[in-house]
Amino acid sequence: MTNSTTLIANKEKEIAFLKHFEATNFELVDFSFIESLKWPTLTQDDLHQMTERSFWQHNHQIFALRNDFTDQLLRYYSQYPADYDKVAYSGPIIRDNIVNTQLGIEHYNPTVTQMQHDFSVFYDFIKTTLDDDIDFIILGHYQLIDLLLEQQYQDDTTLKYIQERNISALSQLLGTAHPIIQLLTTNTTEQLNLLTQLYTPDHTTIQALTRWEQYFKSLGVNNIHLDITPQPPRSYYKGAFMSCTLQRNKEQQLTGGYYKGTLEGFGLGFIL
Repeated sequence: MTNSTTLIANKEKEIAFLKHFEATNFELVDFSFIESLKWPTLTQDDLHQMTERSFWQHNHQIFALRNDFTDQLLRYYSQYPADYDKVAYSGPIIRDNIVNTQLGIEHYNPTVTQMQHDFSVFYDFIKTTLDDDIDFIILGHYQLIDLLLEQQYQDDTTLKYIQERNISALSQLLGTAHPIIQLLTTNTTEQLNLLTQLYTPDHTTIQALTRWEQYFKSLGVNNIHLDITPQPPRSYYKGAFMSCTLQRNKEQQLTGGYYKGTLEGFGLGFIL
């Protein structure tokens, strides 16, 4: 059970977050913790999530506890026109039967400059309100695998080997000279530099990664690691993603990235 001091401190952080983003022209939104769903309208992404969610059925109607704000907002704004370009939210989510408070933002149809500005606003909240800083950033791109791996090898087995960093199995399958082997055997802080040597630096995926790396360094964050292993958790996650671990509270992370499905957007989320 959370003690009174921690409870009050977290509520104050939640309110401070909403005020922080309202002051930077984000519209504050609030949605029900219980989502009402219909089987015929569920997408493949929705169906995949159902095994991860707490849900029940009543009178032919499905109800589910929110597990992710981005997904909930995407479902809502796919049905109803979005009145705002950028929104901020806070509230409970449930994952693995654990309830947490999530703080986050979504920016629809953003430019690169706007995405970077959104990150800087969130970073400012971490420094000023949470009195913390970013220790290191894991940076990646969900379309990088299309550059690194020929389509014929993009099967479940090979992708699993990559996620597991199974260099032995990958070497047998792809050969020791393959770019994926070269990258996985290179320090993660040096992988992006190697990537620009292995491929033309003007490739759109590499440009996106390089642009974010340069931007993070401009903020004074130099401990940046490339991760080529993750697979997109949803089909609409198609761009750059980042996971930022804090210095003081190592268990807390600022995570987010670009997505494009029924809506195009950039989101960042933080668990208190």
